Amino acid sequence: MDLLAIGGITLDQIFKVSRLPEKHFEAEVIEFGTFFGGRAPNVAAMAAKIGLKTGIVSAVGQDFTDSGYEAHLRKLGVDLRGVIKVPRQKTKQILIFSDPKGNQITFFHFGAEKHFEKMEVPVDLIKESKIVHISSSGDYKFNINCAKIAHDNNVSVSFDPGNDPFTEIPEYLKGVISRTFFLFMNDVEVPGILERLELSDINELLTYGPSVIAIINKKDKSSRIYAKRTVENIPSAIKKIVDVTGASDGYAAGFLSGYTKTRDLRITGMLGAVEASFIVEDFGCQTNLPNWKELSSRCKAIFNVTV
Repeated sequence: MDLLAIGGITLDQIFKVSRLPEKHFEAEVIEFGTFFGGRAPNVAAMAAKIGLKTGIVSAVGQDFTDSGYEAHLRKLGVDLRGVIKVPRQKTKQILIFSDPKGNQITFFHFGAEKHFEKMEVPVDLIKESKIVHISSSGDYKFNINCAKIAHDNNVSVSFDPGNDPFTEIPEYLKGVISRTFFLFMNDVEVPGILERLELSDINELLTYGPSVIAIINKKDKSSRIYAKRTVENIPSAIKKIVDVTGASDGYAAGFLSGYTKTRDLRITGMLGAVEASFIVEDFGCQTNLPNWKELSSRCKAIFNVTV
């Protein structure tokens, strides 16, 4: 496989609201729906549509099949050997409330994702992969062990800590980031991560483990890519926003897909920015997925770069 994504498959209930009210107050729900999600599975689905061979490691409930999510991933060609169905449990539920300015509040119910605590590390799947992309799961120790197996077998580790509550645990960040090749963050997350790692700046972080660090600016959706002796500034490619959910996963998917085709960090960053621009144009993270032709065509139109 080109990319194995490790993290919770979720069913996302997305609500577009008039505002995010203070406690004891109300707001109007303008639009809502249930969509396929999960940070790591988003990356697998997006990259599969682009043309990579991808797989997922996760724990799900019976509603994974009943909801149509399983059929959706199989149609994309995603390898599901690493997906475990847990009896008498529901797939992790996410409730996301977004206001017109793109601010969000998220609630979740773990459900089947708690089964990560009992799952064995999929050593064989990791060994046959070129990149292992790790994001939130039901057990941070499972993620650390997956990163260790990948690193010890010369498989590139990609990590997106996101807003996972486990990122408040220094042991988790240290265990994964020290073994990471690609690290994806946004600018709001950076100070807390540096503090928990007891580092002062990005240059120190580059000596801690990661070879490539991509940081997305939450306000203007631009990004900055750091590598040893290299810094690339990538403008946002977003023109139209319907729903920002999954935008950062789109960036990671476009970036990693581009990296498998070219080692040029500026081009990979542009592809990440362009993939994110597709994702935000519709509700749900996996609703508006471009193929490679569509991705490269928009990259040419926006950045005047042929890939």
